[in-house]
Amino acid sequence: MKNNRRIGAILLSTFTSLFVVSCQTNDPEEIELSNNIQNFEAYHYRYMHYPNGVLPGGSSEIINIQYDNQNRPVKRVGGLLPLPGSTGFNYTFSNNYSEEIAYGNNEISLTVKVSLPNYSDLLKTIFKTENGKIVKKINIDPYVNDTIEYYYSNDKIIKSVRKKQLPVSDTKYYYNSIGNIDSIVSRPLRYDAVSQTWQVDLSNKIKTVQTFKDYDNSLNPTKKLMMFEDIFYRSLSENNYRSYESKSYDVNGNVYDLSTRNWTFNYINNQIKFAD
Repeated sequence: MKNNRRIGAILLSTFTSLFVVSCQTNDPEEIELSNNIQNFEAYHYRYMHYPNGVLPGGSSEIINIQYDNQNRPVKRVGGLLPLPGSTGFNYTFSNNYSEEIAYGNNEISLTVKVSLPNYSDLLKTIFKTENGKIVKKINIDPYVNDTIEYYYSNDKIIKSVRKKQLPVSDTKYYYNSIGNIDSIVSRPLRYDAVSQTWQVDLSNKIKTVQTFKDYDNSLNPTKKLMMFEDIFYRSLSENNYRSYESKSYDVNGNVYDLSTRNWTFNYINNQIKFAD
């Protein structure tokens, strides 16, 4: 059971997530949209938003995605397994790790499978959908009721609210004029006794700001893979960002945590190749 809980936590749980994916199998309009998007079948994990502390060179480190006959992702092979702290690393990449996606009536489920001794299947996430859009993400955790609700405008996520028993954070999504995500800002929520509603806490300067820069002009091939946490940020935009920054501010507005990432990509005929 301990290993299962660790597997369930190996991909970063963000204050954002997800997703414009259909779970309706009988809606011709949604199926047609899916078929018009070229399948994104393989990528090197380091091009996405995986955590740090991964033991390098454990295997090919290429993740493969399988699709059904409606061009919906149904399986992802390859991922991170936890390592003992004595190794000096947090994770190792393994092809024994996979995720399977099942589609039901207004619901999508993601289950982790590890083909090694002492591991059992672990239902990790359930997504609720309305009109072909994911409106709620439920992180399966026996100890915490952890959900994220998503709000849309013009088919783009503009807001999400995270709850752990009670509402804890409000996240806003900002886009530039050509539909690329520019920044994501998360702030804590507090209960207002007068209005009897949960509101953004403006009494302090606590917030986390993520910015996305240096976009190319290549079409984004990840747009229908928003249920995967490491791909979520990339799937929001029309093109592909090559620079990322996250800043967390304390109650006085001072930065207490800063992280940056930069990528160099390969292209063929202006089409980005995440597997190279």
